[in-house]
Amino acid sequence: MAKYDTIAGETAPALSRKSINWERLRHISPLYLMVLPTIVMLLIFFYYPAINGFLTSFQYVDVRGSQWVGLENYQRLFSDTRLLQSFRNLAFLAVFNVCVVVTMPLIVAVLIFRLKSMTAQYWWRIVFVIPIVVPSVAIILVWRWMYSADGGLNILLSAVGLGSLTRSWLGDRDVVMWALVFTNFPWVAGINFLIYYAGLQDIQQEVLDAAVVDGASSFRRFRSIELPLLRPQMRLLVLLTLVFWLRSFELPLIMTNGGPGFASMVPGLRMYYAINRDFDLGYGSAIGTILFLLVLVVTVMQIRLTRSRDDAI
Repeated sequence: MAKYDTIAGETAPALSRKSINWERLRHISPLYLMVLPTIVMLLIFFYYPAINGFLTSFQYVDVRGSQWVGLENYQRLFSDTRLLQSFRNLAFLAVFNVCVVVTMPLIVAVLIFRLKSMTAQYWWRIVFVIPIVVPSVAIILVWRWMYSADGGLNILLSAVGLGSLTRSWLGDRDVVMWALVFTNFPWVAGINFLIYYAGLQDIQQEVLDAAVVDGASSFRRFRSIELPLLRPQMRLLVLLTLVFWLRSFELPLIMTNGGPGFASMVPGLRMYYAINRDFDLGYGSAIGTILFLLVLVVTVMQIRLTRSRDDAI
C-alpha cells in the first residue's frame, strides 16, 4: 500500500498544505485591502510625479506643448551662475547645521539628563519641546523682523552703544548667509534634543554607576561612555540634517527671496523659481532630479557607513 493515499494525482499532505495556504490567505487578505488605499495614494501622488518629473527633465515644456531636448537641460546646469552660487550656499548651510546638530542639542540633553531632580528634568524637557508646536513659518517671520533695518537686533545694538554695527542684515551680501544660519539660535530643536535625550535614557544605569565608582569625572564619563553610545543617534541626525537642507528652501524664500542678488540662493529655491516664475518646467525638473540623486547618494553612503561600523563592532 502507498504511504499516502492519492486523490486526483496529488497526495493528501499536498492538499492539506494548499488548504492551509488558502485559509491563511483568506484571513490576511482583508489586511492587504486596508493597505491598498495607501499604496494607491503613494503611486498617484508620490511615484507618478517623481517619474513624470524625471521624464520632463529631458524636455522643453511651454504652453504650446513639450519637445524632447535630451540632455540639454542638464548641460545648462553648468552654465547657470545662479545655480552654481546656490550650491556653494547649500554647502555652507549644510556644513554649519551639521556642526550645530552634533553639538548644541547634545550638550543641552546631557546637561538636563545630569540633573538629579526628575521633576527638574521633566520641566526642562517641556521648555525645549514646547517650541515644536509653533509653525516654522511664524518663527522665520519673527527672525526676519529681528534682522530688518528697524528690527530687534539693530534696536538692541543701539541700546548698548554699538549703533555703528547696525545694518540691513538681510540686504548685505557679506553677512546675509550668516544671518540665515543664526536663525533659531541657540539651535536646540526639540526633536533633536529628544532624540539625544532618549539615547541617554537607553544607557544602562549600571554602566554609569560603575564609571562613578571608578572615579571618572563628568567629562570623562561623557567622552568615554555616553558619547560613543550616542553615535547611532548622531548619525541619524546628521543624515536628517543633510537631507533637510538638500531639499529645503523655505528659509531663504521667506527671509530674502534668494537675495540680495543671488547671495542667499539655494538649489531648491532656484528650482522653485525656474518652475513657478520662469515657467521652465524642463530645467526645473532637471534641478529636482539632481537634488534627488544627491539625497540618494547621501542616504546610501550613510547606510553603508553605519553597516560597516556595526560590522566592525
